[in-house]
This record gives sequence, C-alpha cells and structure tokens, in this order.
Amino acid sequence: KMGVFSMLHGMAVRAQAINGLSRRGGGGSWPGGSFWSQGTQTGHNGFLFGEVPLSPGEARRVQWWEPIWYLGYGGFFAGVYAIYHTKPLEALDIAYWAKPRAEAELGVEMRMLDKLQVRPDLQERLQVVAKHLKLVDAELYDLVLMRSEYKVLMGLHDGRVPSELKSIYEDLAAE
Repeated sequence: KMGVFSMLHGMAVRAQAINGLSRRGGGGSWPGGSFWSQGTQTGHNGFLFGEVPLSPGEARRVQWWEPIWYLGYGGFFAGVYAIYHTKPLEALDIAYWAKPRAEAELGVEMRMLDKLQVRPDLQERLQVVAKHLKLVDAELYDLVLMRSEYKVLMGLHDGRVPSELKSIYEDLAAE
C-alpha cells in the first residue's frame, strides 16, 4: 500500500530531478554559448564549404571517400548504359510483344462469338446465366469477352457466378 505522503514525496523527487536537468539546447558546454547560438565562426570566407583555393603549384589532396564515390557512380552509369543498349528492341517496346498476343486473343474471341451466333443452345444457356447475374441481353457478349477477367474467374472460383458459365466457356472454346 502506498500512502498519500509517500506518493507526494515521490512526485517531489521527480520534479526536482526534472528541474535539475539542463534545458534542451541550453547549457554552456557548447563553444560560443548554447547549441542554438550563432557559433564561433567569425565570418564567411566566400568559398564553398569554406575551402580556400590552393596556391599555384600546390596539388589538391584527394580525400579517402572520393575514389569510392567516383567508381560507384561511374560503374552504376556504365552498367545502366550497357544494360539499356544491349537489350533487344523487343524487350523495350510493348508493340513487339503485345501485338501478337492481342491478335491471338482477338482471334479466339471472334471464334467464340461466331460460335455463339451459330449455336442457339449456347445462347439460351448464356441468357439463363445472364438472368441469374441480373444482366441485360446487350451484356451477353461482354460476358463472353470477360471470360479471363479477374472478377469472373474469382466468381467462378468462389461460387458467386454459376458453374454453368464455365461449361459455356468450355463449349465456346472447343474447336
């Protein structure tokens, strides 16, 4: 059990400890005053980073980190240049790889739509599925063209779309 007096005594000790600490940014241990003061520099010499120019004939001393920095940046840009300029054009231009794939997909879709026009039984089955999904007749073709869309595939997987639609897709895709 903690008495009222011991609790007040603990609060007083903590308050004295907090007051005894030097304030943030305060204290006289920094040269020229506090941390937030102007500092000890008497004036700017007008040169970048305060470096004065070398006297004539004097060689600049290379710092330890400079070769690492130059080699790292030079190697990086040389690698980017080499990778970019040695890649085949097909890897950089979407028209080279996407056009044949899109043409093949369009061919499959056109065959499916032609088969749907020729076979009225598939049309009737598709209309039943469309009514179940609350679609209008104009959206039947969209349902055929969306056969590989994520929403349709997930709907078939988790049962939100009737499994009859999967068999319609299989019948349409069959040669």
